[in-house]
Amino acid sequence: MSGTAPAEQDQTGQAPFGATVAVMAVVGLVLGSQAYVTIPLMPQIAEAWGVSQSSAAWATSAFAIAYACGSLLSGPLADRFGRRSAIWSTLAVMAVATVAVPLAGGQGTGLALRAAQGVAAGVFAPVVFAYFGERLPAQRLALALTTVSAALGGALVFGQLAAQFLEAQLGWSAVFWITAVVLALGAAAARKVMLPDVPRTARGGFAFGNVLSSPRLVPLFVTALAVLGGVTAIYTGVQLYGPDSLGDPDAMFALRASALPSLLVAVLAAPKLAHVKPTTRAGGALALAALGMVGAALSGDSVLVLGIALFVTMVGASTAGPALVQAVGGAAGADRATAIAVYSFLLNLGAGLGAQVPQSTDVFTHLALWIALAFVAAIGLVALAAKASARTAAAEQQAAPVLSRAR
Repeated sequence: MSGTAPAEQDQTGQAPFGATVAVMAVVGLVLGSQAYVTIPLMPQIAEAWGVSQSSAAWATSAFAIAYACGSLLSGPLADRFGRRSAIWSTLAVMAVATVAVPLAGGQGTGLALRAAQGVAAGVFAPVVFAYFGERLPAQRLALALTTVSAALGGALVFGQLAAQFLEAQLGWSAVFWITAVVLALGAAAARKVMLPDVPRTARGGFAFGNVLSSPRLVPLFVTALAVLGGVTAIYTGVQLYGPDSLGDPDAMFALRASALPSLLVAVLAAPKLAHVKPTTRAGGALALAALGMVGAALSGDSVLVLGIALFVTMVGASTAGPALVQAVGGAAGADRATAIAVYSFLLNLGAGLGAQVPQSTDVFTHLALWIALAFVAAIGLVALAAKASARTAAAEQQAAPVLSRAR
């Protein structure tokens, strides 16, 4: 009996719901914002590093690509050292790297520090979501996941707004130094609120082999590249090639702020859409995102039309993301944690690549249309995954009577 006690505690010990979710939501918002603070800071970073603004866009990509790699490392790290240790220690590492970013003397050092931030940040979401599944009441799990997911999604807009505001008031270095303090406090809070770690056994390469060979999962993984990649690409494009009137800082601030209500719309709509199959929900949301990008392409010099188009795109992307996570988890079965880690890796890899997409054109209309096409292609991939799942379900139903008779 004593040998099984840790596993039982892991499954039944419940964490304090309110404190746990509140800490993780705030930390997720601040941590996730670091991926996007460099978009409005491109002029300042370019000057500090002695490079062009287009080269400064690598500050966003370095973080996002490293974040994707951190997502893949999250499973082995959490299994080896425990959920709580993985969270608080990587937050502490990220705080140190964040302090150092403004002190970088050039692009090479700066990008290395941004990559260190990204690797540490990438561990957060997969480990927290796994911890929630083990330590929070099942009937409140959906609320916890939605709250933290909304915080991570809101980081895309919040990070840009906070960076623009703090840079105007205190200078661009303050964006990183203030964040570092909050991350350090978050590491201490996470260590205090999370329950003690228990021994685990990692599944290792077998799980990765299973998920990477599944026809139900692979199309969904590829779809992940378009979701965050498309959103990052369009906001980077707005910064580089948006309407001339966005040269006014107040106009740019208002445009970014206009996307925040889209996250609330997505959260409020989630319960009403819960009865819709995840793949159907994801396909419809991606179609909405594509429609928003068509609107952006047709916006011309109108900041109002562009703001509405970005709002529509953000509603679509914010709805598609959770639906795809649910679809991935449902299709992966026992390999759920590994599958979500792979999905997170590709989602954030897409963000890193998305920041570079605007380099391929200096025409904003073309950029918006290309992103719309990427969303449409993603709809096709979701449909392929849905068909593969339907075939698998039909085959399992046919096999069930045979197995029953054999017994």
